Parts: sequence; structure tokens; C-alpha cells
Amino acid sequence: MKKTLLALLSAILAITAKAQTVNGICYYILDDSHVSVVVDQEWDSESSTMIKHYYKGALTIPSSVDIEGKTYTVTRVDLYGCSELTSVSLPNTLEEIAEAGFSDCSSLTSVTLPSSLKKIGRLAFQSCTNLQELTIPASVQEIGMNAFCTYSDNFKKLTITDLSAWCNIEMEGILFTDGTVYLNDKPLTDLVIPENVKIIKPYVFDGFKSITSVHFPANVDSIGYDAFKGCTSITKVSADDVASWCGIHFGPTTLINDVLLNLSNPVYYSENLYIGGSSINELTIPEGVDSIGSCAFINLKTLTKVSLPSTLKYVGPNAFQECINLQIADVTSIQDYCQIEFASLDSNPFQDYIKNRAFTWMLVNGKYVHDGDRVLYIPNGLTEVKANAFANADPTETVIIPATVTKIGTNAFRNSVTNRFHTLIIKGHIEEMGELAFGSCPYIRTIYVEDENPSEIPANTFTNYYNYPAIGGSLSADYSYKNATLMVPIGTKAKYESTDGWKLFQNIEEFDVAAVRNIGMSNAATTQYTLDGRIAGPDYKGIVLERMPDGSVRKAIKR
Repeated sequence: MKKTLLALLSAILAITAKAQTVNGICYYILDDSHVSVVVDQEWDSESSTMIKHYYKGALTIPSSVDIEGKTYTVTRVDLYGCSELTSVSLPNTLEEIAEAGFSDCSSLTSVTLPSSLKKIGRLAFQSCTNLQELTIPASVQEIGMNAFCTYSDNFKKLTITDLSAWCNIEMEGILFTDGTVYLNDKPLTDLVIPENVKIIKPYVFDGFKSITSVHFPANVDSIGYDAFKGCTSITKVSADDVASWCGIHFGPTTLINDVLLNLSNPVYYSENLYIGGSSINELTIPEGVDSIGSCAFINLKTLTKVSLPSTLKYVGPNAFQECINLQIADVTSIQDYCQIEFASLDSNPFQDYIKNRAFTWMLVNGKYVHDGDRVLYIPNGLTEVKANAFANADPTETVIIPATVTKIGTNAFRNSVTNRFHTLIIKGHIEEMGELAFGSCPYIRTIYVEDENPSEIPANTFTNYYNYPAIGGSLSADYSYKNATLMVPIGTKAKYESTDGWKLFQNIEEFDVAAVRNIGMSNAATTQYTLDGRIAGPDYKGIVLERMPDGSVRKAIKR
């Protein structure tokens, strides 16, 4: 205990040695040329306590001070706890208000911040219950968390003098909890980001409830984390053009009560986006756009259709999250579409039918992908079906993966639950299968795999997780493994029964691979025969020979 007291006393004496009182103001020496104005304090050895001498009434701080024959510039203030300080005049040399620098100065009614100020520390004006307004000069570069939170209803007005400079301030967190924000002499309701702004830093409009609309120029390319958090009055968001909007990178999402929010994109609040004065209902991403930024169209409730260009190569995380009225996604070709990298489950435009959302139909150049023979052919020559590509899409009744594909990404076909997707044909060797690639696809009944030497796949490749509104109940995680039939080449059943992932299927049967080459889907309009020549009855499911009206015969799958 004695050593601890000695160490404490030693530290206090070291601080005191750097503090000097001149004309009633205490200065703490920061370095060879700068000082901070602080509250004078002294150690009372009799009571072993620190006695502080707080400032009262009006205080005028000079720009410089002479201490022991040397001139120092005043660049910092720390007046924490001066509850009887009524006014303060700050010098034009001041660069920083310390953490809690005016905290608990409850009698302070006004402060004019000088144009030299660069940093406002955390909790700088906490509990300044009589301070009703404050103007932030354009020189400020950094503001700490809760800098203007007074924990009272008295703080009514925060004024910004330069919007471009404000967008570039390094904010640490929560900024402003109540009151009205002014841009110079007018309340900030219609926020127009200046043309010269490229980056909007995190938190810069946090809590600005006065903002009702936001317009972004074409130059903006980055909006930081929670930049518009708490801007609950925003009802309209507009941008110069679609291409520039797609190029904005929005900060990451926040998970609150199991709901992903993105409070960097004000569309989250407005639920609309205006381009050229018109609200977007049918969105056409123009040719030439190669990427869509994270959360670009999050919560865009007005969106009913989206058309993707052939040039698109990347879609950021959660780009189409919560677009619950999106009904049509039109792509130029399956070839182009399959080469897009989707960063997350909500990056592609298809909505989650499991959650009772509007189902999104897939079109290829204006034609429904499930038209004709109701087969989705992944183009021959592709080597990969990207992660999240057809998640929630429920594309059609049969999906055929060509022999050139060696990789199927995570969530590639996840959540096909509207009872269309019945049959899966994998014609080649899959070297890499992503997690949940066919997860929550409960209506798949037959899986044909032509690979004679299967690689292991994740145990959750065909796992089910959700309740299904379409069937009015829930399914067990292993539902597909129990109810679907895995068809494998003749002579390979034992291999599949011993290969991780594939061995989970309880119904594994062998088939003649040659019998399904160039196979089509049955239209049930002609006479059908099993491969051994018998008429296929109404309950028969599998490969059939189908006699066509012109007398020709083709092979088909009867479900």
C-alpha cells in the first residue's frame, strides 16, 4: 500500500511540475512550444486528496503565455467540471478541445469555437445543460463520440458552416441525439451533398433528424459506416444517375435483433430512390457497369423489376436485401449471369420466398427461364456456378450442370422452395461444392450424378433449415437426404455410400449414364414407355421413352 501511495504521489508531482499558473489561469506544458489550459489542482498531503480550483464566471483565454521567460502557444483546453463557468473566450490558436473538455460546465450558455480548431474530444460538451447552440467551424477534422450529447432537452441547435468539410470529418461514433441541425443560417432539411465530395466519412450525419431528403452527386464513391444512423425523417433519396449510384461503396451492415440494417445508405429510411426526378420502380443497370456496391438498393420497397447488363461482374454484400416487392429479374444470358460474383445471399435480386416475400421470376432477355422444356441449362464451357447465384431464384423444374463445371459455390441454389425445382443433373466431376449449395431445396426428388469418382461434399449441401409456407409446416434438416433419390452410375453405388456428404442420402440407386445423354423433359402429351418397353403408368417416375406426335421417339424424365 505504501509503495502504491508513493507511486501516485510521484505521478501527481510530475504533472504538477508541468503546470504553471499565470494571471489566474493554469497552463499544462504539452511540449517545447505548446500548452493546454487546465483546471488548477494541488495535492493536500494532510488529507491525501487532490484539491481542484475550478474556474468561475467569465474566462478569457489568451493565445499565448510566458512561462519562466519562454513563450508558449495555447492549443488545447480541458475545463472539465467547471460548473460555475458562465462564459469562455477561446483564442484563435486553439486546435483541440480535450476529452470531456467542457463536460459538466452546467452554467455555460455559449461558446464560440475558433476557426483554428481541429479536434473536439469525446464527451466534450456532456452535461452542458445550459448550452443551447454551437457552431462548428470548417477547420474541424475530428470529433469524438458523444461530443454534443448533453443528456438534456436544452441543446437545440448545431450549426455546420461548410458541408464539404463536414463530410470529411473523422467521427468516432454517436454524435447528436436531439435538436435541429443548421447549415449556416437555415435548418438542414434538404441535404444536397456538394459536387466536390467523394467520400462521406462514418457517422457524419448520425442523429440528424431534421434531414428529410438527400441528393448525391455523381462524384460520391464511398459512404462510411452508420453515416445516416438515426436520420429517421428521411423520406426521399435521389442521385444523378444509376451508374454512379452503383459505384458507391456503402459501409457494412449492423445486426440488430437478428435483422441486418445498413445505416450508411439513407434508402434504408426512405425506401425509395429517385433518378432524374423519377422514383425507381423498374431498374435497368446500364451496359458498361461492372459492379454494384454493397447495400446499394437495400430496402428499396418501390422496386418491382431489375435488369442486369452483360458487363456486370460483381455485386456487393446485401445489394438487394429487403427489396420485398421485386418480382422480375431480367438477365442478358445465363452465360453472362453465371459469371457474376455475388458477395452474399442478398446480393442477387431474388427475394426470399421462405419469409413470405414477393417471389422474383427469372427472365433471360425478357423470356421466363422456365418456359419451353422447363430446364435450366448451365452453359457448357463454364467451370463454376458462383456462390449465391441462384439463391432464392427457384429457376425452373430441372437444373442441368454441364461436365465442364467443377465448382458449385456456397448457397448457389439455396432456398428453392416453391415446388418447381424437382430434378438436378450433374454431368461432370465436382471438385469443390460450397456449403448449402442446394440447401433448403425440399422439392428436389431426383439427383442424377454422372461422376464415377465422386469427391466429398459438405454435410449440409442439401440440408433444410426453415419453415415452408408453401407446405404449411417445417421440415427436418435431413428431409432431402431421406426423401430424394440419388442416382449414380452403374457400379459406383458403394463409392457414393462411403463418400462424405453423398453417403447421407438414404436412397441411392444406380442408372445407365448413356440413357440420359441429351435428355429432354416430358410434356406428358404422348405415350411413354419405360426403358424395358413397358407403358409408364401415372405413378411412374424416372427415365422414359416418349413417342412424339410425328412418330419420333425421345428420352425424357417423367416426374
